[in-house]
Amino acid sequence: MSENKQKRVRCSDELFLEAVFSSETYSEISEKTGQKLASTIARYARVKEALLKRGIDLPTMKRAKSEKKTHSVENMVEIVQRLRSHHIG
Repeated sequence: MSENKQKRVRCSDELFLEAVFSSETYSEISEKTGQKLASTIARYARVKEALLKRGIDLPTMKRAKSEKKTHSVENMVEIVQRLRSHHIG
């Protein structure tokens, strides 16, 4: 067995709900609980569904905006120009 295998991070319902109410994004919850982002999103959905059946609504979470390169087109133009000069010149 691999010694680098990541172990499951357990988090109490109280800690999870405290993180939910003090966060705006799933990634903030994940950081506060130590759980993986995918696990956090799945748990949030399960908890929200269960609480809605009892008339309790959880705060709406936002997904963190991805860090897109603002100059991706400019970067691609530079790469193409560099490659053309290298391969043609």
